[in-house]
Amino acid sequence: MIIDMHVHTQASGDSSATVDKYCRIIKQYRKNKPFHGLVITEHCLYDQHMTYQKNGDKNDVLIFQGVEVDTNLGHLLLYGITAKFLQQVDVSGRNLNSQKVIKTINDCGGIAIPAHPFRNSIYGRALTRNEIDLDEVSIIEELNGSNSGGQNKKATALIEKTDLKGIGGSDAHYANRGWFLNCATEFENTIYTIEDLVKELRQGYFRAAPLDSSALGEF
Repeated sequence: MIIDMHVHTQASGDSSATVDKYCRIIKQYRKNKPFHGLVITEHCLYDQHMTYQKNGDKNDVLIFQGVEVDTNLGHLLLYGITAKFLQQVDVSGRNLNSQKVIKTINDCGGIAIPAHPFRNSIYGRALTRNEIDLDEVSIIEELNGSNSGGQNKKATALIEKTDLKGIGGSDAHYANRGWFLNCATEFENTIYTIEDLVKELRQGYFRAAPLDSSALGEF
């Protein structure tokens, strides 16, 4: 299954994209290549009452919700958010304590993944120097569609030197070819729920995958 793990909409404040726009583009893309879903990871925002999947059901697209939080080491992508976690961590905060966020999401059954670890982040350097316990971080964002090629290559090199795994996400803020459908994550097993997604991440049955949307032309 192909899932874009890092997507933003207008709710992030620095994006003009909508779920409907993403779904329309995905339907066109799937005429030639497989694509199954995406995870909405707004900046510092998790809406427990948001029903993204209603949009997805109309278009046969899986749509899950995570969040991209701001910590003292950089941005973290969080998946498997629960009410218990939200009682302990204010995801709208800035410069959150990274260690606390990672421990809390793990304790609540979710998972934390450093986003773009070599862009505006200390995570890449800290992991390279073994300054972070790898028991706390087992996955990084290897391919980020907004990164430079060099930044993504640094993430791949770190993965090759360690036991880390890598996901891919477009980090799309706009629903156009420059931002969307450039990379994603390929999962070996079928995913139906966010719980399935977290399980597959923990078991390691996935890889970061570049995407080629050139057949669509400009969108």
